[in-house]
Amino acid sequence: MCGRFVVARTVGEIQTIFEADEIIGELPGISYNVAPTQPIAIIVDRAFEKAPDGSPLGELSREIHSARWGLVPRWSKGPAEGAPLINGRIESLLEKPSFKDSVVRRRCVIPASGYYEWHVAADGTKQPFYINAGTDGMFALAGLYEWWADPTKDAKDPSRWLLSATTLTKASCPELGHIHDRNPVLLSPDTFEAWLDPHIEGDQDLLDAIAIDSDLVAAEAEFYKVGAEVGQVRNNSAELIRSI
Repeated sequence: MCGRFVVARTVGEIQTIFEADEIIGELPGISYNVAPTQPIAIIVDRAFEKAPDGSPLGELSREIHSARWGLVPRWSKGPAEGAPLINGRIESLLEKPSFKDSVVRRRCVIPASGYYEWHVAADGTKQPFYINAGTDGMFALAGLYEWWADPTKDAKDPSRWLLSATTLTKASCPELGHIHDRNPVLLSPDTFEAWLDPHIEGDQDLLDAIAIDSDLVAAEAEFYKVGAEVGQVRNNSAELIRSI
């Protein structure tokens, strides 16, 4: 399970790396300890017009938006209802009411320099690791997004809409299995475009494809032990990703 991650690049750098056309609104900056419910950057391919069935019409624009980390289903009573849905297990996405509709066309990429995972020893002690894409690299985490409308606000009030997102996880690749039994789904150059393209209806075949390629990306990840300070959300500096 990925419960904390790192974004060590500016919004402008992320736009360049992922070849986004536009930045929408105010986005969070560099963070070495992104935690659940905090705002995160998500990348989407979006059409300005849609057919009655929800399929996109015309050209797509690649946009970077700010979203709440922790998906809020559109039928939910609100963000405070239950634990935040920060992760979705890829094996059961199509069985879960909270996620299955988003798989079809509301897919996103969450840019991350790396993420933290805690290895639990036999005696119960926990050692955090920083699993990352290297000094110059970035991961493209597979995600889903959703829009939730606040029923207490006027239908014409733009602030009534909350954009939220979740990361996906899968059984850990062999190279990372000694740290934790699951890791985020990491998109490869081959699966990145298909995952973002809303012309492609998400189904089990697409999920299977990104799961297979995720292992190839994860096998190349760098990892090392870091200090326990990352366990406190208030700690947020480059010292958190220093190897110990």
